Amino acid sequence: MHDRIVEFVRRMRDERPTDRIYGAAVHEFYAEHGGVISWPMIGVASEESLASVATERFDAEALRWSPADWPWQLDPSDADDTLAASITDAATAGEGTAWERVHRRFERDVVRACRRARRTLVADATVGREFVAVAMDEAWQLIPLCLSKAQVRKHFPELDEEQQAIDRISALDRDEQVAELIGIIEAPVSPPPGSERATEWLREVGAATAPAVRAHLTTAREKWRWAKLLGELGDGSPDVITALAAVVGNRRLGEADRAWAAAALARLNRMDLLVPLLDRLPHEVAVRGLTAPYTSFRDLGVPTPLDYRPLDAALTAAPDLHEPVCERLSPGSGYCEIGPHEIPAALDGLDSRWAAVRRHALFVLADATLGKEERTRYRTAVDRAQHDPDARVRDSAVLVRDRAVG
Repeated sequence: MHDRIVEFVRRMRDERPTDRIYGAAVHEFYAEHGGVISWPMIGVASEESLASVATERFDAEALRWSPADWPWQLDPSDADDTLAASITDAATAGEGTAWERVHRRFERDVVRACRRARRTLVADATVGREFVAVAMDEAWQLIPLCLSKAQVRKHFPELDEEQQAIDRISALDRDEQVAELIGIIEAPVSPPPGSERATEWLREVGAATAPAVRAHLTTAREKWRWAKLLGELGDGSPDVITALAAVVGNRRLGEADRAWAAAALARLNRMDLLVPLLDRLPHEVAVRGLTAPYTSFRDLGVPTPLDYRPLDAALTAAPDLHEPVCERLSPGSGYCEIGPHEIPAALDGLDSRWAAVRRHALFVLADATLGKEERTRYRTAVDRAQHDPDARVRDSAVLVRDRAVG
């Protein structure tokens, strides 16, 4: 990566000798957890090239650190793609247990390459000392690792403000932290570190924040975000369950508030509380509640162990909801990712009386790392599913067949 950055900046310097080149960015990082790790692109920008793409809507400052909009781009070469394939092979070898470690190492190697590339280019006077090279992942978490604190303040002042806010909040005691974070989330314009980071922080603290979040749920004007967070915290204590059930049953509240409260109840293993209400709940509230533990939502925070039995019971009580549940849990809707300990439950789901469950199990198992006996049982189930009475399950079996063989 170091050589590729250096070569590209030097090439642009040769082509544009009078341009004021101010930065290079490694961007368009792409990785599928447990799967492919792709080689990113490299962008280089000068003040002049930046001005050439500025518009009335997006001026030069708005695009200064938006490398996807820069005109000078270097795509991965065949050699880069070959190296990325070898990294992917190393990450996915065996049962893929090394994937996160290999991915982290790849990102840190890119950071080191950026820092080295700047030193090389400044040393040979290809660029001035104001030049920086950064790894720009989607969350901007790698950027500060590439720069000095002074460079972060100069080029990315928003990151500097965010870090100052994080340091200040970190110095507070737990109760003060939680109160501060709740205030940031509720603010009409969230101050640093922002609503998303504050929510993530509460999620990281975990169940210890549940009493404060539950108390806020009862008074908040918009309740959905707090209901959703309670589901992610994994605290199924009676006070939390009672508060969520009250939101679900309150007909004066908006549909989003009630739907996320239903989803949270289901994530906290209390879908049974929804079943007696299904015939009088709004459609979206009922469907969200029945499907939440099987979507990517359940992977946030404390994961809800895969268990199809509550859904089987709910659909038995309200069979008219099977079609909307099946539609909501259609391929591409965002399924949960299951771990090794959940494979037995998923395999059992292949024998469910409900097509929505059988199809869901087919897909989540296709992406799971299966042992030899589990793989054999799955292949048998996929073969059987190609003759399933429900066309949706038959079509799904065809789609996952190659993965079942692999």
